Amino acid sequence: MNLISVLPAIRRAGTLAVGALGILASGAFADSISPTSFSANLGVGEKVTVRKTVTITEAPTSALIDIAFVFDITGSMSGAINGAKATATSVLTTLGGFGSVASGTGWYADPQVDGVKSNLTTTIATTQAAINSLDACNSGSGFDGALCGGDTPEAGYAGITAAANGQSWRAGSNRFIVALGDASFNNAGGGSLAGTQAALAANDVELIGVSFGGGFTSAITGITGSASSVFASSTDPDDIADAILAGITGSFAKYSKVTVDDLGGGAGIIGVDTVCVSADTGTCSGSDADGTYDRSISRTFEFDVTFTRLAGGDLTFDTFAIVDRGIVAAERDTFATPEPATLVLMGVSLLGIGAARRRRTS
Repeated sequence: MNLISVLPAIRRAGTLAVGALGILASGAFADSISPTSFSANLGVGEKVTVRKTVTITEAPTSALIDIAFVFDITGSMSGAINGAKATATSVLTTLGGFGSVASGTGWYADPQVDGVKSNLTTTIATTQAAINSLDACNSGSGFDGALCGGDTPEAGYAGITAAANGQSWRAGSNRFIVALGDASFNNAGGGSLAGTQAALAANDVELIGVSFGGGFTSAITGITGSASSVFASSTDPDDIADAILAGITGSFAKYSKVTVDDLGGGAGIIGVDTVCVSADTGTCSGSDADGTYDRSISRTFEFDVTFTRLAGGDLTFDTFAIVDRGIVAAERDTFATPEPATLVLMGVSLLGIGAARRRRTS
């Protein structure tokens, strides 16, 4: 069973979907990095090299996943927003089978924009409450209908850009903006196509569109350059769930780069350098394994990781398996500073003096 073959089982996003991800979350499918821990005593200037094996399997279960949901809240989106309210908790619970999921929300109209209505959090109830507080303009929501504009075009560029730049993305996370809309975009709110593309690239965010018609599909593919980034949906909660799940899981289904990195965990005390030594069916280039891979089968990659003591101080930190841009597995490294030789010699001398005194006393 692979990631894509499980998707039909995930359909109808309630308890069935959660149960299906339970299959994915089993240890048999977990991405891993081994050895799972390493420890050593290193003096300043000393180094040690460890061979680390990364296994990428049919689905991740320890990935960091950050998702910002950005809604078009103009009047025609009322049904879609209500559908999202009904399925948000189920979708986030299901995606939790892939690892640690943080989610946030934002919205856009024309020209009003709030790219960070709620910041990223691992508490599903907080995101659900933020989505529940959304209502389409002109439906008694408290939003100023005059500032929401008509149903097309909308300030989608500004909304997505604000989310990309404003959310508190976690270090090493697999980052997604899931935009939900049914209209084309304009440059209201200071947004633009080039600005949106730059914000996504600068923050290493992948854009996924859930389309309810109109010119929205063309707007998203214009940003991403790929029709595969858009998933059609009706206002039915199950269809919305299917589209979101297909977008996120599809992103994990294929990958092109694998490496090992501490993401700065060495903190100036332990330097970390990685060299790829073997790559499944691809090639090694410096610290990376490069190729065209998919999760239809498990694949293994080997790296020599050299730890160098740069300064004194005991330190424990994580070393991560990184696929494309995000963490999929972690292991623990611990380094202690050995006792200085002068202190050892001093201790031996003191022991000798003590022994001599005892002999004289006796």
